[in-house]
Amino acid sequence: MGVNIRTRPSAFEEALDIVRRLLAGETVSSSRRFRIADASLALRPAEPSRFGSAPAHRRHRRAARLADGWIASPGLTSEEARTQADMYRERCVAYGREPGAIVLRRDIYVGESSSEAQAVLQQALGRGYRGMPAEALIAGSVDEVANNFGPSGNGVHRNLGASYDNDQPKVLGSLERLAAVRAALAQA
Repeated sequence: MGVNIRTRPSAFEEALDIVRRLLAGETVSSSRRFRIADASLALRPAEPSRFGSAPAHRRHRRAARLADGWIASPGLTSEEARTQADMYRERCVAYGREPGAIVLRRDIYVGESSSEAQAVLQQALGRGYRGMPAEALIAGSVDEVANNFGPSGNGVHRNLGASYDNDQPKVLGSLERLAAVRAALAQA
């Protein structure tokens, strides 16, 4: 996009500061990289906005210093996610900040049975599914998938200290509406 790689981090930080101040209801002026005068928002979110980061090693410091949490890439293995989550927590301590939410995104397939789930997984991997390692994907029966997240069993994801969005009615409603979108597209 034509942005100098050396100035991209400072441009991000400047923009983040402006956006946070606007969302907080401030009238903002800036004569630095982004030139604005007496800007404000007429409509703001009802709840405070939270900002997260999906940092690579060089970005952990920025996430710990500026972000409200850490969002792990869905392609990380459990061990890689654990290492990076620990690094984020250590950086937060170094900056005197309490670590925010730790979110581990995962691609999950819950099959009708364990064997059906594994067959779907192998088929996806055979097509090079998003370039992710097999260890980063979760597929299995209801019990097997629950075992990945629950406090009992192997619970590797729970042990990362990750947050869980448990608003199941919203998730199910979204999936139903996504089916309606698919039906509308089929008729188009």
